[in-house]
Amino acid sequence: MSRQVSSNPVWERTAPGADTYPALEGKGRAEVVVIGGGFCGLSAALHLAEAGRTVVLLDSHEPGWGASGRNGGHVIPGLKLDPDRLSKHYGVKTGELMSDATARAPDLVFDIIERHSIQCSPRRTGWIQLAAGPNGLRLIEDRVRQMQTRSIDVEILDRNAVIESTGAEGYVGGLIDRRGGNINPLAYARGLARALTSHEATIYGRSRALSIKQIKGKWVVETESGQMTSTRLVLCTNAYTDNCWPRLAKTIVPFVTGAVATEPLPQSLRESILPGGQAAADNCRLLSWFGLDPEGRLIFGGRTGTWSESTNSSDYRDQIRRMHGAFPGLKNIAVEHQWCGKVALTADHLPHAHKLASNLYTGLGFNGMGVAMSTLMGKFLAQLVNEDSEGAVFPLSPLKTLPLHGYLVPVVKTVVLWKKFLDRFYP
Repeated sequence: MSRQVSSNPVWERTAPGADTYPALEGKGRAEVVVIGGGFCGLSAALHLAEAGRTVVLLDSHEPGWGASGRNGGHVIPGLKLDPDRLSKHYGVKTGELMSDATARAPDLVFDIIERHSIQCSPRRTGWIQLAAGPNGLRLIEDRVRQMQTRSIDVEILDRNAVIESTGAEGYVGGLIDRRGGNINPLAYARGLARALTSHEATIYGRSRALSIKQIKGKWVVETESGQMTSTRLVLCTNAYTDNCWPRLAKTIVPFVTGAVATEPLPQSLRESILPGGQAAADNCRLLSWFGLDPEGRLIFGGRTGTWSESTNSSDYRDQIRRMHGAFPGLKNIAVEHQWCGKVALTADHLPHAHKLASNLYTGLGFNGMGVAMSTLMGKFLAQLVNEDSEGAVFPLSPLKTLPLHGYLVPVVKTVVLWKKFLDRFYP
């Protein structure tokens, strides 16, 4: 008899139980309304509440329901663009400031976890990036050079060191960045929500924002069964951005990624797979990532075979094939969980912050690096609301819709096929 595979994220096994948050009923008021209960919205709301603001957070389901509770839990320093490219993109002064601030984003995550005693299995043992071929290795060597000139604790790993530190086959080298780490992301989201309510903020679950209007200088958010009015509004919906604000959804590509989790590994395998407790990802154009949960299950994620959030086992076959390619010893180990969620991609691979209107801010597009970057973006959005420019990280930019966004699926399918070709023949 085949084992039933759960479509729930494996993180539910070790996360504290979810608190219950009522739906918004009737009319209410607050200084600030935050829409979206992922890391970005929770971080923004928490920093605002800590600053003494009266805050209400609205979520369409519950905190951590979306990508925040479904990702790999990798706490990754920095951005997709390395420091030299950031300086070229933004200019030296802004680029270096952004590089430095985002490099320290894991500090913010682990500080919040410690200050609020969030039980999310935090491990700050570093983050490993792997190269599958010579092109990927050249990128890693250049990245390490840039970081070492900035006195960052990053080290090159040769093929043997990769096998020793990860147990994964098929990689020619890599790096370890000791600023990074990993957590149970669902537990982190639930812990942020509890910290938020401890500061007398209010969370409403099952309260999707259906419309946003500015009336006589106030923001009015309509839900199915209620209405919330505020002076300031923060929109933190990322890959789940809908049509509440015109054109915002057309600035990102909501790309579906997924993960599988094995049963707990036997000790004979556990000793050789990520023995130091790090999380890892390769730098392929269609990358794969992996790590361990607190009970020793291997979690392996990346691109799925679907363009919608699917629970169909056939859509995870390619992931399982890639997992077995990296870890042949897992071919007889059962898969217990398979799940997916949406990642918000941007054309320049950078997060975007926008002032959409008077007293209305948003940040989105974390490109698969959401634990640290969305937490940092939430703090930045809170600074904007509080008119605090000290240590500002992300430059505000105008909305720029992506060309051919109305033909998103065929365009993305074409790009995926091209990247798959490049990964196979020019790794």
